[in-house]
Amino acid sequence: MTIKTVLLHAASETLDPDRSAGAYALGLAGAFEAHLEALVLELDVITPKGAYGHNIAAEERSRIRSRNEEVGVAAEALRMAAQKQGVKACVITDRSHVHSTPEIATDHARLADIAVAGVCDEGLLSERMVAEALIFQSGRPVIIIPVKNETGFRAERIVIAWDFSKVAARALSDALPLLRRASEVTLVSFGDDKDFASSLSPEDVIAALRRRDVEATFRQMERGNRDIGEAINAVSAESRADLLVMGGFGHSRFRDFVLGGATRTILTEPRLPTLISH
Repeated sequence: MTIKTVLLHAASETLDPDRSAGAYALGLAGAFEAHLEALVLELDVITPKGAYGHNIAAEERSRIRSRNEEVGVAAEALRMAAQKQGVKACVITDRSHVHSTPEIATDHARLADIAVAGVCDEGLLSERMVAEALIFQSGRPVIIIPVKNETGFRAERIVIAWDFSKVAARALSDALPLLRRASEVTLVSFGDDKDFASSLSPEDVIAALRRRDVEATFRQMERGNRDIGEAINAVSAESRADLLVMGGFGHSRFRDFVLGGATRTILTEPRLPTLISH
């Protein structure tokens, strides 16, 4: 498995080729000599953030029109940055008003190898809402990028949140192209968080990775009174990780989508670029 196509979603309000999700996606595509497909979509004049299917006031429609005029500027800046960095890129700005932005993003992500998304919840479009849709509906791994991330793409030190679950195994497999580039890979489990119903040992996991050309170490830790997401963020910071890899937990409850504790924490306030698979 390798990375041939990278999908980027970014709102025009936050897109900056020199930082956050834009810079990360450009760097990731460049590192793998991959094609970058970027969605910098206009908004439907009558259906902004969270109000799909409802008419809105004239003032709000005016705000959306002004925002859409900025889309072209943001898209051109990304095209120029891609050209300068030698990255083959296609930037899409038009949208079908029959479909919502999350639906369009997930459709495109299904044809990519990996997606990159911001998580800013400000402005007329919630990037976090789109990121959640990508994680749970696209069938592809998604790297979410902190709003203030300044480092661009790096994958020297990688921490993997490991609990022997199906989604953790999926994330581990999805991350292999990145793990093979890393100089330090650490699997971390929190023994006081849950019982691991597995016949496998940590040594089995390490051996399986070695057969895939990845050298890794294993750390058993205790989260104590910390939220599990906070504990994962803390060990990532302690390890000076460039990337966190984890499975995304979530399930439908009637019409609401309920996130697992760690997934909710990381999506709300990621401390570092985080690959999430579901």
